[in-house]
Amino acid sequence: MGRMRTLSLNLRPAQPEDAPLLHGLFRQSPGYFTLIGMEPPSLEDVVQDLLTLEKDPRRRAFLLLLGVEAVGYLDYKLHYPEPADATLSLLLIREDHQGQGLGRRALAHLMDHLAGAERLYAVVYGNNPRAKRFFQAQGFRHVKDGGPALSWYVRELT
Repeated sequence: MGRMRTLSLNLRPAQPEDAPLLHGLFRQSPGYFTLIGMEPPSLEDVVQDLLTLEKDPRRRAFLLLLGVEAVGYLDYKLHYPEPADATLSLLLIREDHQGQGLGRRALAHLMDHLAGAERLYAVVYGNNPRAKRFFQAQGFRHVKDGGPALSWYVRELT
């Protein structure tokens, strides 16, 4: 058997016209929404959220692509909570692609490209021990809990 070719992971800025693609990605990740105690967003909700990206110059969102296939989504905010910080609000890998190192690769790419940021915060919603372990394994430390459904992690960027 031949070696499996490792497809490169590409990050492409999410646009409002990507709403159907992103909605499909969310629908293929029902476990995440169960964990955070919500229904996956409707297509209309996804459209509205992508439209708000254009109104907040600090917010960035990227589709994670393997070849032409959308396998994940990354959403973060620059200069938040402080000017030298960035906060990752969502790093979602489609359930059938989890455990393949894609989240780690996407996070490494993000940290390499956060020019000017000194710290990266990561917010974990809901009771999500796997996400907490993931961020701790990537060198983040727990900072605080914002109530039962929110945990903050931070990593210094060099």
